[in-house]
Amino acid sequence: MAPSTRPTIQLPTVEAYDKWAPTYDHDGNILQLHDDHAFTTTIPPLLLSHPPTRLLDLGCGTGRNTSKLHALLPPTSHITALDASPAMMSIAQSRLPSPRITWVLHDLTRNTPLPVTAPVDAVVSTLVLEHVGLDVFFGAVAGVLRSGGWAYVTSMHPQMGAVSRAGFVDERGVKVQGVSYNHQVEEVVASAERAGLRLQGEVGERGVGDEGEAEGLGVRARKWVGVVMHVEMVFFKILKFAVGRLGWCTPTSQD
Repeated sequence: MAPSTRPTIQLPTVEAYDKWAPTYDHDGNILQLHDDHAFTTTIPPLLLSHPPTRLLDLGCGTGRNTSKLHALLPPTSHITALDASPAMMSIAQSRLPSPRITWVLHDLTRNTPLPVTAPVDAVVSTLVLEHVGLDVFFGAVAGVLRSGGWAYVTSMHPQMGAVSRAGFVDERGVKVQGVSYNHQVEEVVASAERAGLRLQGEVGERGVGDEGEAEGLGVRARKWVGVVMHVEMVFFKILKFAVGRLGWCTPTSQD
């Protein structure tokens, strides 16, 4: 697929998402559709097999996943929903007022500790990773995740990232984008491991396989036929325990 010739401007990521907020949930974004399908397939079984009491929705945006997590989790659970965009978070708060949710405005890219009472049992972060340096992202996740806890992470696939970045078309017909990185899958897994997070199972990949699949995803999917667009991964924070008289630590994962 050839790169788009549409006029494009790049803004600081928070500013771009503030401008995107009013249309974010209904602009027919194909990557978001893939993300919703991946969430529906992976998250409910994960919540059943490793139920969290405290969960962090890292990059909650307009609350697209926060609302689904709130419905899936038991009343005794608590969600911390964190995002850098005031406009996105304002929408999320208005659509989902609940004493079970704590809303936190914080820019992950500043590489400062997350203002979250650690540890949490699980982290869900979808379509956020491409806007953050890998070691910054996984350092933040590992810093708040309890030992043995899990993290569900999705992002734009590098095949799509080679010709596109997350963004929207404004009223002038201009593509507005934030700062993005085209992270390779191997780099993502290696960075997670450096932070003490181990990949669980296989990396999930989704795209538009043929014209029939494109038809089911909408008109905008046609230009993506043959391109892998979405990647999802589940990580567990490594458990360490001392063995032997010398006290060597052997890592394992909870599964």
